[in-house]
Amino acid sequence: MVYQHSIWQNKKPVRQVKDYVSDDLSYNESLKKRQMKYLIRKKQAEKAKFFIVLVVIFGFLIPFIFMNNLNTLFLKKFRNSSIAIPDDISYLSITETQLADNTFLGTRYVDYINSEDPEMDSPNLVAEMPNLTRQLKNLVASYSSLKPGIFIWDYSTGQYVNINADKMFPAASIIKIPILFQLYKRAEKGLVDLDASMSTSEPFIAEGSGTLQYSPLGTTLTYRNLAELMMQNSDNTASNMLLATVGGMSELNRTIKQWGFGVTHLSNWLPDLDGTNETTPAEMGKLLYNIDNSDFLSIESRAEIVEIMGHIRNRFLLQEPLPNNVQFLHKTGDIGSMLGDAGVVILPDGRKYIIVVMVDRPWNDYSAKQLMIDASDLTYKAISRQQF
Repeated sequence: MVYQHSIWQNKKPVRQVKDYVSDDLSYNESLKKRQMKYLIRKKQAEKAKFFIVLVVIFGFLIPFIFMNNLNTLFLKKFRNSSIAIPDDISYLSITETQLADNTFLGTRYVDYINSEDPEMDSPNLVAEMPNLTRQLKNLVASYSSLKPGIFIWDYSTGQYVNINADKMFPAASIIKIPILFQLYKRAEKGLVDLDASMSTSEPFIAEGSGTLQYSPLGTTLTYRNLAELMMQNSDNTASNMLLATVGGMSELNRTIKQWGFGVTHLSNWLPDLDGTNETTPAEMGKLLYNIDNSDFLSIESRAEIVEIMGHIRNRFLLQEPLPNNVQFLHKTGDIGSMLGDAGVVILPDGRKYIIVVMVDRPWNDYSAKQLMIDASDLTYKAISRQQF
């Protein structure tokens, strides 16, 4: 009996140890669960704080943004709801015209303009040609209704004539010279492939000179062909296509300023019948002088420009009194209020001179043509004979 009792007593502690172990395991699991819940609640609290901060920030910003843009987002739209946007893109031309208007010149440009170090050179004005200046002034005096500006410069001597040469005139088609120069400048930079093609489209079609306006829409020409049409035929449609190619009026105006010009600018697409595109005879003379500037244009570009400008169809202004063996690189301009011609005369012996004549006239006054012919004749005789 004693033996059995001792066995019983010995088994009881074994069962108690197992219970203790079981209780310890349950406690550890419970502790882990409480720790996990704590970590989860902590992360949730951090997320809640982040979202509360965002809500507070946006709670301040959204009303501020809304109130500041209320007029733009809603009121203007409501007030302008009756305005119809044009189906074509001609309104873009109107916008660019405003941006290129005289009031913006020198103040609104895409890039910085370094006027202290112009890209173009100026001819060296050594001394005035006294005899030729006197003869030309007498000629001008005989045409009381006309107001001409004349610039002449001789390459060999540096002597010049300046009769109102710094006066501003409507440029008419003479403004196509800087378009041509900029086209070749862009080609040299790889921005234009002269052998690539461009198609005619409605926004570029222009009345006045040139036959491209009568071709079917979608007619394709290379940029080199367009340059020839613009200069040799004075084609206004080709001119507008190339003006768009070189960046439009605002960009070309910026470029012209960079070249070193203070007056020459465009305010309108071609044809500019109102004469808002303007220049001076002296600035056109400077532009022509840079045909020989190897720092401005490559020899290949200059050779093409000479070829193009040496075959202008209009030979009835400054070129008319010149002998057939004299080469003339030029561009004419003709609108009701102004008749002009600007070019370089190259004599058979290689001597050459710049001549630019622009005439303010009564509307389509034919006498302006005769004044220009007479001025060219006097100039050629004086310089060829070296009787300045």
